[in-house]
Amino acid sequence: MWSNLLEPGDTAGGVLISEMGATAALAWLLSGANPTDLPKQIRRLENGKVIPWAKVVARWLPRVPQANVRQQLDLLERQGGELWYPEHPRWPKQLADLGIGAPVALWVKGNLQATPPKAHIALVGARAASGEGEQISQEFAYELVQAGYSVISGGAFGIDAAAHRGAIQATKQPRVNNESQATIAFMAGGINQLYPVSQLDLFDAITECGLIISEVPPTWRPAKWRFLARNRLIAAFSQATVVIEAGWRSGALATAHRGLELGRPVAAVPGSIYSQMSKGCHRLIREAGASLVTSVPDIRELVDPLSESFRREVATEPNLADETEFPSILAQRVWQALPKYGRAQVSSVAVSAGLSVSEVNGALAELLVVGKAQVFADECWRVN
Repeated sequence: MWSNLLEPGDTAGGVLISEMGATAALAWLLSGANPTDLPKQIRRLENGKVIPWAKVVARWLPRVPQANVRQQLDLLERQGGELWYPEHPRWPKQLADLGIGAPVALWVKGNLQATPPKAHIALVGARAASGEGEQISQEFAYELVQAGYSVISGGAFGIDAAAHRGAIQATKQPRVNNESQATIAFMAGGINQLYPVSQLDLFDAITECGLIISEVPPTWRPAKWRFLARNRLIAAFSQATVVIEAGWRSGALATAHRGLELGRPVAAVPGSIYSQMSKGCHRLIREAGASLVTSVPDIRELVDPLSESFRREVATEPNLADETEFPSILAQRVWQALPKYGRAQVSSVAVSAGLSVSEVNGALAELLVVGKAQVFADECWRVN
């Protein structure tokens, strides 16, 4: 019922429900909504401002006779969906970080049996994206899903749609866990009013391998202010937000800033200094301290500094304490000074290792015997 009365992000409703409980709060509203009947501690918002209860109630009451909860639930049931609320077993606990601005309920449809991912990563950006931006978004999403992550976005044209498409494509690969949740689209309107309508095929594909979520009832239409409120859910639901492309005043920047306010890692992809669609990304990096990312390993480090790719890279390095790997400590030191790829002059290896040329030559002879280095004339290279 409260989902049918409140606009997304209504903090007055959040205060009332959090302090009184949804049932008692609704009883107060329907019995006359006298502000003097409220406990003193809920007459103010967290920032100390007085809540204008008369104005607030005047917004809610006209919706009471129009709130056909049974009709909305029937629509949800026909689509095989679920209504999530804070006590529901599937309720995303991370939304609690929104405090009194958290949604009171979520209307969800899609693959409800999908297994949870390693983490949720939001890929967001401009609707009027460049071809390069869409390609980056699609490739990042594809690789993230392959690595076991779920891609979150808003279902809009441009970067959002490309991210969803990349995630969906990844599920068609044999080595990807098709039982895992690949992508989630957060809507500004109800699940019966998906927008943009020209992307209904994309939304159908999302429901096969992921979820479509809205905090407003199924029949509510998308509106401009609901898009802005929807962005806070993307930021709170995700463990990290990555802005692929964004103009100077893009709505994606609002999502990023909400993520920063919530203490989530936020990153941006750099672009050409001449591109209008990269100005917002550069602004985030310069002014908001967003991380600069250019690859999926960069993104994975936002949520897991010791990601699998990083651990594999570390595992390829020799254990410096393991003397059995090398004939001598000196040989081990020289091997470490050799470039990972390509050849090097013996003299440059000596500089890198802090050894004399004669010491390096002796160590290289030892490495040559055990097959860990090759030497030709004055050049040497590593054998991994």
